[in-house]
Amino acid sequence: MKLSKRLLSKTVAIAAVCATMATAAFAAPQGTFDTSEIQITGEASRSVAPNYAILTLGITSENTNINAAKSNNDRIMSDLISKLGHLGIDKKDIYTSNISINPTSDYQDGKRINTGYSVANRVTVKINNLDNVGKAVDAAVSAGANDINNLSFQNDVSQQLSDSLTTEAIQDGRHKAEVIAAALGRTLGPVKTVSISTPQTSSMDSGSYRNAVMLKASLETATPVEKGSLVVSQDANITYYLQ
Repeated sequence: MKLSKRLLSKTVAIAAVCATMATAAFAAPQGTFDTSEIQITGEASRSVAPNYAILTLGITSENTNINAAKSNNDRIMSDLISKLGHLGIDKKDIYTSNISINPTSDYQDGKRINTGYSVANRVTVKINNLDNVGKAVDAAVSAGANDINNLSFQNDVSQQLSDSLTTEAIQDGRHKAEVIAAALGRTLGPVKTVSISTPQTSSMDSGSYRNAVMLKASLETATPVEKGSLVVSQDANITYYLQ
């Protein structure tokens, strides 16, 4: 009986100590986070105007005769390239991005049978004069193209702009690090590592043209194209020591 009372007394004492330790842990004051460094990402961005466009134009033909399908594609693509040249688009800015020939099929009475061939030919075009983007779409439709898509506006980021974004990203990263350090009750130390991303360009909106049905009005009127603006962004990943 005496032994049981002693064990009970020790158990209560240990529990009291554990409770005190737990209370101290939860009540630890802010600013005592124990770490030797922090990692931060600084960001910078700038709105710029596009200076060229990329557009994919193509033709897909289907026929029971593979040569007939290919001949139709070749004729339309040759006409398309010629019309693009008349717009002042240099041949060096036109390159073939896809050529494919595939059999087509259908199901009859539960059996798969070959119905002919599908021939596709696409070119990707760089358009330096943005006033010609809508005209290029119209030229493609008038030539007989039925696969018009992936219109994107681009900007060649200058070294001066990249340097400015790098400086701003690092300044933004340091500001964030100073705020975090102060919240932890620490002082920001020297830089341990830093890496800068390459400039990334994104558009607020992007246009997409899928087929000739969507663009049949282009044969009678000029296709309206809004250039919009682009956002060039750059990040700085920085690791600081804390003191």
